[in-house]
Amino acid sequence: MGQSADAPVLVEIPSKALVPGDLLQVRLHARSSISRVECSFLEQQVLFYPLGDGRRWEALAGVDLEIKPGLHSLTGTVWMSDGRSRPIRKSLRVLPKKFPTQRIRVNQKYVTLNPRDSERAAREHRQLTEIWQSATAQRMWEEPFVRPVSSKQASGFGRRRIVNGEPRSPHSGVDLRATTGTPIRAANAGRVVMAKDLFFAGNTIILDHGLGLYTVYAHCSKMRAKPGDQVAQGQIIGEVGATGRVTGPHLHWACRINGARVNPVNLTTLTSDPNAGP
Repeated sequence: MGQSADAPVLVEIPSKALVPGDLLQVRLHARSSISRVECSFLEQQVLFYPLGDGRRWEALAGVDLEIKPGLHSLTGTVWMSDGRSRPIRKSLRVLPKKFPTQRIRVNQKYVTLNPRDSERAAREHRQLTEIWQSATAQRMWEEPFVRPVSSKQASGFGRRRIVNGEPRSPHSGVDLRATTGTPIRAANAGRVVMAKDLFFAGNTIILDHGLGLYTVYAHCSKMRAKPGDQVAQGQIIGEVGATGRVTGPHLHWACRINGARVNPVNLTTLTSDPNAGP
């Protein structure tokens, strides 16, 4: 007897209790082939891709750095290959997390902006927002990701920053300490969507890995990639520097998934589904 297409779709999230800044791997398991998935979590679109024979699908989702703790639901619809649909829903609890406060001093021009710099910063913010709100349909990455430089973490993700005595936005990435000129390697395969000198971030490279996933490499002394380049994991894309609003040489490494700011180190812990098949 054949398996019923009406059988429920299993939603699996192989992760610990969630806190702001976490990255989730969401897996769907069905008894028959899935043709399409529409899903959302924390007001973000969650983009799935098929594995193996199409009965297993997977997606990445993010818990933004400033999301409020509480119970949140991942909801959506799965369409089977025979045209039938199945609803999916999974409740997830986001626990509170207290981030430390960091006090730094930088050139005052990065705190009290003149009209020209203010307009530039606003324009660049709009450009970045357009990138975060777009999603390439093709997945270009393969697990696992790698750190772009071999370095100990210098400044933690999510720290609340006081810059020259004034509160500023929380730290949305991790700072990896390295000397000027240290090669920066792509954390995974992707396409360069920005290689540009930004007011706050200095020389910045952004890689689009597909399906709404982006990694950011900021404060470079040199950029060795240009928009449109396809890069492989481990390929040198720039060199560590101290451009933009910094206190010294380092790499600011950040990650966005469908707009959510998540800790990029979580990328290095992604695992493949052992039951996905070829």
